[in-house]
Amino acid sequence: MRTWHDLTRSLLLPALALASSAAFAQAFPSKQINFVVPWPAGGPADVAARAVANELKASLGQNTIVENPAGAGGSIGTTKALAAPADGYTVIVSSQQELIMAPLVYKSAAYKPEDARGVALIGHTSLVLVTRKDLGVGSMAEFAALLRSSPKPLSYCTPGLGTLYPVVVEKMSAMAKAKALHVPYPAFGACLNDIAGGTVDFAVVPIAGPFPGFVDNGAVKAIAVLSGTPSTRLPKVPLASATPGFENLQASVWAGFHVNAKTPDAVVDTLNKAIYAALAKPEVRGPIEAGGATVYPPMTPKQVNDFYLKDAHEIEVVAKGMGFTKQ
Repeated sequence: MRTWHDLTRSLLLPALALASSAAFAQAFPSKQINFVVPWPAGGPADVAARAVANELKASLGQNTIVENPAGAGGSIGTTKALAAPADGYTVIVSSQQELIMAPLVYKSAAYKPEDARGVALIGHTSLVLVTRKDLGVGSMAEFAALLRSSPKPLSYCTPGLGTLYPVVVEKMSAMAKAKALHVPYPAFGACLNDIAGGTVDFAVVPIAGPFPGFVDNGAVKAIAVLSGTPSTRLPKVPLASATPGFENLQASVWAGFHVNAKTPDAVVDTLNKAIYAALAKPEVRGPIEAGGATVYPPMTPKQVNDFYLKDAHEIEVVAKGMGFTKQ
């Protein structure tokens, strides 16, 4: 039989825990914030992280540093960040690669997408379907028809099986009711050089960095942009979604900020507001947009997390159907 003391204790403990959590959140931040970029320094995610970190030092009144524990498809740094206390002082500078793809292909990724919680989205980079210039197609409809009718499967290259790009091509091929031959490369540079040389038939690549230059100089042919809106960098290239049968073919590479899923709401709200305030400044947006990304408008933490988990589910469905095995 429960005593009055037991009843009082059972009611008091949750109240104290809630009060303690609220007090902690109100005090946030009271020490250094660590941004974990699970990739080498100098890449697009690192540039964005450092631009935002510099602003947060002033707006939040605490030192904000960027560290780069790279390796294993981003899983090493992500594992380290998710193992830290769920207090908002360790923030992952994130993308589909380390949060969604890595758990599917790397044994070192002992976590799942739901272990992380979205704080803010930085921006996204649209993708474009490119082919070798003598493939003989000039539209998405013609490409799909050739993909179905070719005596041998058309070949495509990506920077590796454990990346987002073969998942996008698999989705596109399924819509075309066809199959393509995957040729994994260690990086996109060699991949595009081989498309330009006629060794590989096609690829899906980001509209960023040096890649649009291959289209500009005629080395490869741009067929369709895999986005909901036309590309400002390749304005003459039509949208894949304008072709019947490909209305839902939209894909992009996004970057954002995530924390441990157990981080208190109030802490996530503080980070969300501070990050979007930073992204509103031209000196922060500039380096990000210069790399080819489109900066997202502000979202609530719930909107960010809903977007993230929906993308994770869609990618996992396609990837698991491809028979990925952990390495």
